Amino acid sequence: MIRGRPAVGLLVLGACVVAIALLAADTGPRSASPWRHAYALPVLAGALALGVVGGSVTALAALMTQAPMLFVRVEAVGLGAVALDELASAAMLLVLGPLLGSCVTEARRQRERYATVLAVHETLADERPLAHILDALRRRLNDRLAAEVTLAVRDGERWIVAGSDAHLFDRAVEHAAGEFLPDAADGPRPHRRLSVPLCVRGETMGVLTVERVGELPAGERRALAALALHISAALENARLVARQRRFADELADKVRAATDRLEALDRAKSVFVAMASHELRTPLTALVGYSELLATREFSPGEVRRQAEIMRRQTRRLAGIIDDFLDLSRLERGEAPPLRLAEVPVGPALAGAVELLGGPQGARRIVVDCAPELTPVRADPHALERILVNLLSNTPW
Repeated sequence: MIRGRPAVGLLVLGACVVAIALLAADTGPRSASPWRHAYALPVLAGALALGVVGGSVTALAALMTQAPMLFVRVEAVGLGAVALDELASAAMLLVLGPLLGSCVTEARRQRERYATVLAVHETLADERPLAHILDALRRRLNDRLAAEVTLAVRDGERWIVAGSDAHLFDRAVEHAAGEFLPDAADGPRPHRRLSVPLCVRGETMGVLTVERVGELPAGERRALAALALHISAALENARLVARQRRFADELADKVRAATDRLEALDRAKSVFVAMASHELRTPLTALVGYSELLATREFSPGEVRRQAEIMRRQTRRLAGIIDDFLDLSRLERGEAPPLRLAEVPVGPALAGAVELLGGPQGARRIVVDCAPELTPVRADPHALERILVNLLSNTPW
């Protein structure tokens, strides 16, 4: 109650001092009052509860109530041991109250400063955009410092400003090296303004400006300069954390993309193996079939030549498939496959592809209907043949 209402607290402590003085008044002038030590209780209570003001006022009140009785005792018995004892007790109270009160006040200020630093680090640990974080920090500093705070932070080539008055930002940027104005505005009460740079490794990254109606003593200005150092360090830590988080996200995306690529390559490998098996089986089947026929049966020379031609074409087709694999390997390395362009007649090209797929048993019946006047196409003969064979091979029968 005393700390929450200082005026009421001082009245209560004053009443205690008066009560002790009334009790001490019953003591005769020739002996020291045992109640003189009781004055220490309200003085200590005032210093602990209200700081330097409470300790000083209570000690002064105790001295004023003791002084009349001390003068009476000096007049009665002179400046003897009893008077000197009471005088020492009064002097002790006059020293103890302000000294203990100043220690309590400084301890509370330090606690408030640490709480403010903690609030700065808690606010800047947020993951929201920098503009929102600075605005939240400004509001918290306004409440804790009882002043109008403006924060200006450089983000690349632009400034991010958190503050209600534009002129404070202009002054802050203009005086980024630091500035203190004892009276920054016209009015019955002085407006103190302090601009402190936010520096990291010797580089100014922003400005903290504090404007208050009333006093801004040197000790508090030094505390605000220290607070600016904490804000600078917290901002730099927040930037490093954001950069690390961004790098981690980018690394996760790269790992995910690499994993997807590996899975796609694995699927492509499976498809490639299946397709290669299919493509290789067709010419190998033809070669095995015709070679078995030639080995087990008797044919006329013309039929032998025809079957040998088919085997030659199937062998060439097999070589073409191998060339396809080599071309695919070149494409994966970023190289273009070699092409030997020539004028290729359409009819013979179709007939050759059909002959390759006819098979020894004539299982596939294909009729080629091609007008003889078709203009030859300019293409690589082997590549065109592979294209036609692949189209015919993949056609349902």
